[in-house]
Amino acid sequence: MSFTDRVQIHVQGGRGGHGCLSFRREAHTPRGGPDGGNGGRGGDVVLIADEQLTDLMPFRTRVHHTAPAGGAGEGRNRHGGDGADLEVHVPPGTRVLRDGHEVAMLPAPGDRVAVARGGGGGAGNRVFRSSTQRTPRVSIPGEDGEEAWIVLEMRLPVAVAIIGLPNAGKTALLNALTGARATVAPYPHSTNEPALGPLEDGYGTIHLVADLPGLAADGTERRGAALGQMERAAVVLHCLDASDPEDPAERVARVRAGVAPNLPDGAREVVVATKCDLAPAPPEADRATSATTGEGIAGLRDELIGWLS
Repeated sequence: MSFTDRVQIHVQGGRGGHGCLSFRREAHTPRGGPDGGNGGRGGDVVLIADEQLTDLMPFRTRVHHTAPAGGAGEGRNRHGGDGADLEVHVPPGTRVLRDGHEVAMLPAPGDRVAVARGGGGGAGNRVFRSSTQRTPRVSIPGEDGEEAWIVLEMRLPVAVAIIGLPNAGKTALLNALTGARATVAPYPHSTNEPALGPLEDGYGTIHLVADLPGLAADGTERRGAALGQMERAAVVLHCLDASDPEDPAERVARVRAGVAPNLPDGAREVVVATKCDLAPAPPEADRATSATTGEGIAGLRDELIGWLS
């Protein structure tokens, strides 16, 4: 299956346990009175950020998540136990949306948030005993747990996003800049999920560089696009194939239109001509590079580190 960064799931807190209607019945105790215990609280559905997960793909088949119910009360004043919380593991960087609004964010491993509260436990008849009501014949059932459809969105901590039309040399540029070993193929759409590489600034800080698939040849967003991952990027490298005979201005315009809904505010956009060992860089390009010969790679890497520092 392909990289998954957005899913919709159903969560439901556990139902509270019912209160018990009971009277003490023992030999030589004809008037033992009410002894029904209270029900336990239902469990919560809790999301936990887990660094062992890299995307939301498991939730494509695991849609419904219901926490255990609380235990029912019993006679002899025995209260029901609380239902255990249901812990649902998600990758760090997961955002939780409900009715289109962000309600929580789990940026770091170990972060946790309850997204569906369990219902309260019911009351047994023992709690209704009073000086005027010696034999209460009433108990209260447990409450339903909170229930909702929520959307999970995962956002990688991408500092530099590499975008462009198919076969524009994006993956080759990623490998040259970061030393990553992502697969490079001479045909379009060879990258179906984000390819990642580290860029170290010399002071121990590592910035994440990502080749983001998503645009078709006409500049529209194709199925399985991961362009939303550029949301946190400080720099966007727009790859422009210098060897492509099509008008470069037209290609630049198509890409800009295609990524406009996802382009982060304030991000620095740099048009990088690739494959300059095959043809001169067009005037629309800000930088000229060749992953094959290394032309312009070191200079671009130094500039990236300076912009990100």
